[in-house]
Amino acid sequence: MWLTLTPQERVALLAHELAHASNGDSRHGFVVGSALHSLAVLTDVTRFDWREGDGLAHLLAESLLALLGLPVRALMATMELLLYRSSQRAEYRADELGTRVAGIPAMASLLDATTTRLPSVIRFLETSAHTTKPEHLWTALRTAVDAVPASELERRRRAARLEELRVDRTHPPTYLRIEHVNALPYAEARLLPSDMPAIDDELKAVTLRVAQSIRENAQSALYR
Repeated sequence: MWLTLTPQERVALLAHELAHASNGDSRHGFVVGSALHSLAVLTDVTRFDWREGDGLAHLLAESLLALLGLPVRALMATMELLLYRSSQRAEYRADELGTRVAGIPAMASLLDATTTRLPSVIRFLETSAHTTKPEHLWTALRTAVDAVPASELERRRRAARLEELRVDRTHPPTYLRIEHVNALPYAEARLLPSDMPAIDDELKAVTLRVAQSIRENAQSALYR
């Protein structure tokens, strides 16, 4: 997603994420955040993963592992339920702090991108990552995202507005967050991305390794 954003949208993204650490968001805190991460890992490890042909012994082992994972899933669900409302408030607060830094246009555009551009990013990685060379992956991704017609982007915006506000989600509906941002008194950005070219150069080696990992994982998934 980072490589499909404009420089000022990247400032907004960084400001939003850093704001979580400064506004007391428990999900991003050391204790609660570490606990949630550990439970998520244990949930994945104890996930039932048996395919036809794996054999009876593997079936029994996977069944036992899934059974042992039930308390982990119950604890994970309990923690999530307790944190949902505070998590939604934390998102609004992080949006506000991020808008102070990046300005209303950048933050609103970033949030809009999660509705309009992110689905194209996901679709491209799911369908084309296994055939695209790592050195060309990000360029091809940006091309695919830019090729989405304006009518489709607008359709996604309209569909997103149908999303209901629920207490069992960590993030409020995106359109409500955009409305909240647009009502804030921070029209001007306080930080401009003057060093973004240098940051891009610094990230080149990392983005290539990430592209290689994505391609390898996508190719491995074909044989599961």
